[in-house]
Amino acid sequence: MEQLRTRWLVLVFATFMPIAHVIMGAANSEVPTSLWQYYLAMVICLVLVGLLCWDSGKNAMPLWGAWSVVVGVLLMDLLVNSVLPEGIHPGYASWQNGAIQMLLVALTFRDRMRLAWLGMGLFAVADLSASFALGLSVTDALALVLTPIMWMVIATAVRSVLGRSRNNIAVYSAQSQLAATKLAKEHAHGLYRKQWLLELEQATRPALEAIAGQDLTVQDRKDLALLEAELRDQIRGRALVTPEIQHAARAARRRGVKVDLLDDRKTSLPDTVAANVFRQLLGILGAAQSGTLRARALPVGESPTVTILAFDDSEDENETYVEISEPYPASVT
Repeated sequence: MEQLRTRWLVLVFATFMPIAHVIMGAANSEVPTSLWQYYLAMVICLVLVGLLCWDSGKNAMPLWGAWSVVVGVLLMDLLVNSVLPEGIHPGYASWQNGAIQMLLVALTFRDRMRLAWLGMGLFAVADLSASFALGLSVTDALALVLTPIMWMVIATAVRSVLGRSRNNIAVYSAQSQLAATKLAKEHAHGLYRKQWLLELEQATRPALEAIAGQDLTVQDRKDLALLEAELRDQIRGRALVTPEIQHAARAARRRGVKVDLLDDRKTSLPDTVAANVFRQLLGILGAAQSGTLRARALPVGESPTVTILAFDDSEDENETYVEISEPYPASVT
């Protein structure tokens, strides 16, 4: 929106007003002592109008284009002043002053404020020098440059206000996005917590009722121990737990394997390593017949990302150690 507003300002100041000054200059073409310099300045003005209105895809004008405007307005002023008569006020024959101020204002709105002010400074020095050389009074000479300077001051103030508005909008948008993200996370966390509590109740209620009834068989006690281990995995090893891992861990524990899933990361695994971790865990859990398996997700920033250590008393090569890092492949010993 702000960029669209700026484009309209550029179109107004860089087209209608400079062209209007060119028309007024052409209507007073009887004043200059030579016309080719006079009309050449008009051609340069129209070229600069096209250059300022050229859409480069960005609001900021290319640096070469901005320098072309600065050089062009200075050349316009020198050409017109070189053919104005001495000792009289040129009136609208000094059309370039009004055109130059509008071109430099448009350059300001194309985000080249410093170069616009440089052009204004060079123009003021050149125009004052030419006015004094043509015999104009100090008042008349200053009048020809003070209006363009005033326009530049106004343009700078407007550009500053637009810049502050843009920054404020960006800050408010970022704050609104942050607040919306925070609310969404809190809502998602609440839903997750509610769902987890529901699943926890469904999983533990029959066990608690069986314990309260004090009528437990040996198999019931084994099932309760497996349930307790699964709940511990969900709390202590969250980054390493998937439904497939839960199923494989339960089967391994039934075979007598001691399984520990430890999550010190406190956040989900990167996608680049998650698939490798789960593949390694499923393979080791599926093959283990006894012994111990301990998988640990290390804190964020540490390397490796995940370690897996397994001892299987039923195998000759009974030790398996896996390190999985990001983005390097797993190393197995």
